[in-house]
Amino acid sequence: MKTLSSSLALLAAVASAGANAITLQFDYTYDDNGFFADATRRSILEQAGAYFGSRITDDLDAITSGGGNHFTAIFNRPDTDAVVNLADYSVAADTLVVFAGGRDLGGSLGQGGPGGWSAGGSGAFLDTVATRGEIGDVSGPSAVEFAPWGGSITFNTTSVWDFNPDLSAGATISDNDFYSVALHELGHLLGFGTAESWYAMITGGGMFAGGASSTVFGGDVPLHGDAAHWQENLTSTVGGIGSQEVAMDPTLTVGTRKLFTDLDFAALDDIGWDVTAVPLPSAAFPFVAALFAAGAAARRGRRRAGA
Repeated sequence: MKTLSSSLALLAAVASAGANAITLQFDYTYDDNGFFADATRRSILEQAGAYFGSRITDDLDAITSGGGNHFTAIFNRPDTDAVVNLADYSVAADTLVVFAGGRDLGGSLGQGGPGGWSAGGSGAFLDTVATRGEIGDVSGPSAVEFAPWGGSITFNTTSVWDFNPDLSAGATISDNDFYSVALHELGHLLGFGTAESWYAMITGGGMFAGGASSTVFGGDVPLHGDAAHWQENLTSTVGGIGSQEVAMDPTLTVGTRKLFTDLDFAALDDIGWDVTAVPLPSAAFPFVAALFAAGAAARRGRRRAGA
């Protein structure tokens, strides 16, 4: 899993899920610390999931345990970090299950990543578990796809958060923007810095050589030293408009909002997701044109790598 700590800036546009989108289904079963007891927090997280659903249109096969087929979802509890093994678990088609909660993460704002699994049954069932119907390698140095069942994300219960329900680019943010961190950690769950198809595209010089990303950036993209984030201070457009700092570098500035840029989405395309050029049409709230404003970086801090 990867983590994000306090510091850096970004503005962008918002859209929600529409037809033919994937669904990020949030499960708060392992939130005994009560981080998501507040409905506003759940709503913001679920809209962060819808933000990705508005752009990703993969067809993911269902994983259905039953008879001689058994699937176990494996992940770390977001509230305690203990390993959970959910035996005979099932996941609906076109759905990723995200277990969400909070605990004290020290200096990090969030932590997220895809879950593991074990399975037994027919060859066809095992193939479905591994690939969810995607065509192409999902593991190894030739991986070109990513097809998880889901995973988990955790938020720091001791951080000072801003849970502003206004998700527009121009929202006023006074502390650590929860929406920005949620998008960043969901990016890791979707494979940014975690999928084998991500690492298959990293060159010996610490550059990301995915075709879509290189096209957007104008060449191979430099990575942070952990190889799981873009290099600090890279910028990109949002929907072809403006210029702003990328969402998937390792830091966030207090008092600012960061949404996904064209370069961030290009990386998801490169690791195997079907990413639309623009949000799907049946958005539940308006697509807001990116509003760019210069903002002074406040209380800049580096991320701390997670396990």
